[in-house]
Amino acid sequence: MTIVLMATSLGAVAAFVLIRNNASSRVIDQLQIDQAATEVGSKIANFLEKGPLALTRMQRLVDEHFLDLDDSERMVTYLIAEMRADRDLTWLSYSKAQTGAFIGVTRREGMLVLNRAAIDVDGGKPREWEIRADGTRVALAAVLQVPYDPRTAPWFLLGLQAIQPRWTDLYKFAEGQWGVSTVLRMRSPSSADGGGVATADFHLRVVDDFLSGLRIGRSGRATVIVPQPLGDPVVLGGGALPPETKTALDGMKNNISARDSRVAKVATGVFGNLVGNAPIVMDTRALTTASGRPWFLAVMVPAEEINGPIQQATRDTLLVILAFLALGVVVAVGMARLITRPIWKISEDMRRVGELHLSTTAPAPSFINELDMMGQTLAAMKACLRSFALYVPRELVRATLSSGRDIEPGGEIRTLTVMFTDVADFTKIAEPLSPEQASRELGSYFDILEDAITECGGLLDKFMGDGTMALFNAPNLLPDHAARACEAALTVQEHLVAFNTQRQAEGMMPFHTRIGLALGQAMVGNIGSSHRLAYTAIGDVVNLSSHLESLSKVYGTAILADGAVWESSGNQFEWRHLDRVAVAGREALVELYELLGRKGEVDSAKLRTRDLHEAALGSLIEGDFDRAELGFTAIVSADPRDHAAGVLLAYTLETRQTLAAARASGWRGVHVYTSKRPI
Repeated sequence: MTIVLMATSLGAVAAFVLIRNNASSRVIDQLQIDQAATEVGSKIANFLEKGPLALTRMQRLVDEHFLDLDDSERMVTYLIAEMRADRDLTWLSYSKAQTGAFIGVTRREGMLVLNRAAIDVDGGKPREWEIRADGTRVALAAVLQVPYDPRTAPWFLLGLQAIQPRWTDLYKFAEGQWGVSTVLRMRSPSSADGGGVATADFHLRVVDDFLSGLRIGRSGRATVIVPQPLGDPVVLGGGALPPETKTALDGMKNNISARDSRVAKVATGVFGNLVGNAPIVMDTRALTTASGRPWFLAVMVPAEEINGPIQQATRDTLLVILAFLALGVVVAVGMARLITRPIWKISEDMRRVGELHLSTTAPAPSFINELDMMGQTLAAMKACLRSFALYVPRELVRATLSSGRDIEPGGEIRTLTVMFTDVADFTKIAEPLSPEQASRELGSYFDILEDAITECGGLLDKFMGDGTMALFNAPNLLPDHAARACEAALTVQEHLVAFNTQRQAEGMMPFHTRIGLALGQAMVGNIGSSHRLAYTAIGDVVNLSSHLESLSKVYGTAILADGAVWESSGNQFEWRHLDRVAVAGREALVELYELLGRKGEVDSAKLRTRDLHEAALGSLIEGDFDRAELGFTAIVSADPRDHAAGVLLAYTLETRQTLAAARASGWRGVHVYTSKRPI
């Protein structure tokens, strides 16, 4: 009984599929051919638009006084450059309305040819020169051996009325080739002689070659039918068409010939022509030109290319139905899958939870109540873990879950690069904001920091008001942790440029961030009490990184690092040896380095300033205060915004007053700070 019901149901489904397929197939055909016609029409329009664009560029250069219509040699140079830039144009010319002088550049047998004609030169007969690659000209025998005055040509009369680029009807060029031109009236703002007419021309052979090379799908073709005021329409791209496609095209051509071709709606929207036993899907639409006489685009694709996959899918469906009918065992297998699939999904989801891959996908419902409850419970657990991961770095949560053990206090000594950040003048930024606004804007800023730090392999350890602390080389080992920390600091400053630009455009204060980097050993691990732990680092290097961030305010720097970071970061960055200091709470001196940027990306002027600063600092360390003063003074004079040089200049002047005492006590050039945040 069950098999009979299945057979009946599957038979009904098969009949419905067949009926709906026949109806939907034509709809899909129409949509796909319409899309193809739109794409091809856009390609053709872009191809033909090269003519109007060339003339518009010429007029703009004339309007801006870069091109003088009376300077024939400059006009020749411009026409040659345009023709070399666009190899699809056949002719580019300019004819003066007052004198009939003609200057044109054409493409002939693989070479550029300059053609000039003037009524008062050689009886008006054209003269021609080959334009070679090096710019030299070699005289040629002109194709046209009779006087030529362009003012008598229909295209010239049309051009005199064209304040915007206009297309001509098809006509035979002077050299005997059929083509079409775009014309535009040229007026010089500095000349009163009436200007002239510029043309950008295409031989029909060029357009025909372009269309003949187009393919829609495997064997679909596109042609353009150009109506003529007298005679049959001209078909472009119709060469070597398959017989069935050519028959469809001839019918469309005759339809256009029998009507008034000035009406843009003639013969458009024809769809699904059947040619013999080979169905051809066709779309015909008008391409409006500036002349007002439309061209017609015909796109023809064998129906098999469009709906063949649909028909194949239908046949496959019928085969599947027959297979279901033959194999009754599938029913039992299907029932088993209904039971086992929810179990398998829950098991897979549990495995992914162990790797901290917490999807938000709702559990699959099951008709078995116990399995449904398990799925709901698992979804609630994932929601709790997702919330937990927001308070603790995801890397730590994943490591904890994968270990399968309880977290215990403890840690290890490890060499780290520690980053401290702080927002300059955050009190002023937050003062006019409500607590909700301040929290929201600070959150957007923290997103930039976290993304940059995480992408470079670091761990954003904690938020401290508007500041942060990040670790590199913990918990994951990073052999190049110093370089990664430097890269993260530069990325933060780069991303803040766009962030602050948007804020200032909205009338808000920018977030200027100071960053301190220090490298050294620290105790890193689970630190805290028996009831509450935090993964963090403690040690002198953490305090030093905080000091360096604070000293950035003194020196006016964005990124300040100690000598250990400078030494370990490799040779991919540019640095400035800023100062030698002793910070509060530390006896050992600290070499300060300002991170300027990546090699190859720092302005040469900034590098020259760096070199002057380091030379002056060397003099200060050696006790040569006069030379140090001269160096720092030169920097401040060249760039008063270099706050670091100003600080060291003031320190040099102050120290020189106690020169004798300094040398007596063993001068080492150490700048001593007695507080963490000096003013």
